[in-house]
Amino acid sequence: MAISPGSDAAFSSQKSSLCESPRTKKYPLNEEEIFYMSCRAAYLTVFKSSLENIISKDQLYLALQHAGRNPSQKTIDKYWTPQTAKLNFDDFCIILRKEKPTSKAELLKSFKQLDINDDGCILHTDLYKLLTKRGEKMTREEVNAVINLADVNADGKFDYIKFCKLYMTTNEQCLKTTLEKLDVDSKLRRQQFGSHIEGFPERDPSPVPKPSPRIIRKTDQETFSNKGDSRSSLLATSRKLKTSVSFTITMEANSNRNSKLTEPNSIKVFGWTGELGPGIYWLIPSTTGCRLKKEVKPITEEAQLVRRDETGELFLTKEFRSTLSDIFEIIDLDGNGLLSLEEYNFFELRTSGEKCDEDAWAVCRENFDTKKNELTRQGFMDLNLMEANDREGDPRDLWVTLLSMGYNKALELTEACPFVIDIYADKCKPRMKAVHMEPCSGQLEKAICKSVLNKGNAKVMDGYENIIVYTHKHDTWITSIIENKSDNKVIIHINNELSKNCINNRGLNIFAVEVAPKSTMVCQHVMPLNERQEWIYNCVYSLIS
Repeated sequence: MAISPGSDAAFSSQKSSLCESPRTKKYPLNEEEIFYMSCRAAYLTVFKSSLENIISKDQLYLALQHAGRNPSQKTIDKYWTPQTAKLNFDDFCIILRKEKPTSKAELLKSFKQLDINDDGCILHTDLYKLLTKRGEKMTREEVNAVINLADVNADGKFDYIKFCKLYMTTNEQCLKTTLEKLDVDSKLRRQQFGSHIEGFPERDPSPVPKPSPRIIRKTDQETFSNKGDSRSSLLATSRKLKTSVSFTITMEANSNRNSKLTEPNSIKVFGWTGELGPGIYWLIPSTTGCRLKKEVKPITEEAQLVRRDETGELFLTKEFRSTLSDIFEIIDLDGNGLLSLEEYNFFELRTSGEKCDEDAWAVCRENFDTKKNELTRQGFMDLNLMEANDREGDPRDLWVTLLSMGYNKALELTEACPFVIDIYADKCKPRMKAVHMEPCSGQLEKAICKSVLNKGNAKVMDGYENIIVYTHKHDTWITSIIENKSDNKVIIHINNELSKNCINNRGLNIFAVEVAPKSTMVCQHVMPLNERQEWIYNCVYSLIS
């Protein structure tokens, strides 16, 4: 909310225009747009821009996997011939049109041919013969990796029904992750660059991508599908999960009925006592995200924020004023009942992504109630009333502020958790200052990773010494991180289905994560669903090829 000096009228106009957040009109996406968005999401998982080219078979294979496809080597060779130097995004879209995702029924049919007893399982000896002797052969190491997958093998048998379920879920999660990443990246760009919005043009839906001359060959008259070759589908599927490692931890029930985990919405006290040397320390408040999640309960009636009196003048409703008063308390970081420019800018960064400069703040002090050069509670109320008047009573900008602060349409604080930090020290008087954490800065992630690396139990992926899973058991939750020391990014499949009385911050029992090369990432936090009962954490981590 940057404000320019000037008269009351100029102030009002400037404030209105800068508070207005760009929005795209939302129309239902047609089938062509959905396909294009899926293509782009998969492509941008591998490349920084859709203008980059695919320059190797490995890149093509990875991009197709992120699009939920299951390419065999035969399929890759079909599109990447000895004459191919590169493929562009349009080529990629054409390939996806031709290569339809493998269905669960097709996978089951492929495996069922070897199911002698019709019990959903295949003997390891029979599976070994198929994968090493026939069709597109696998190496002994690759077959052993399949047989060693903990969650689909037992008693010398390969449970292909579980495997098919695992495979389909992994594909769905990979595609979901790519779409979510595209959405998050787009939102971040909107926040950082204001009016620059990536999306579909409002005029016509995205046209069918124009094919590149490089792949218009005789193959374009053929039907590119490996559905007829069930073995290719089977082999490519089997190669997806290379190796796995598992953790099992049994946690006792928490006998403390006043546990801080019982009611996450209530006010609780957390504490730390210790000795610190001279220096600057960062306090990063956080939650595991296991219980404080995005609100899914539908709101049937929207609260009214403004009304007009008998004379036609706008005023803030009692409910909205109460909410604004609560927001004022939250952003009044030093608790002195006033808002300094620094405190106000924390609010602005949260709600609009912009800062108010010194000149604009001077104008604000001239037009609204202030004390000691700081904005009073009444001044904060009047500032929001002015915003309502600027929009002639249209509350949309006010709702942007409220939703950004974690309120729903019923004025309930459902997606934020205010907190208070008090510091007590002997022999010194510590100074505390609030610091803005930039979006996606990774400060919290780095702190968690460092802690778990120092304290956690480490297990190396079988046959892949550069991929390590660390698990740390706290008193009331479990955190796992994945370290990738290799030069290539990897995809790890996580299966929590055998856990009991557990809830995790991902909200899914089965999901997949991508770990960048030479990096460490938080995989998941796990807590008890009911802390008064025993809970068992049983997780299998599998490397996806």
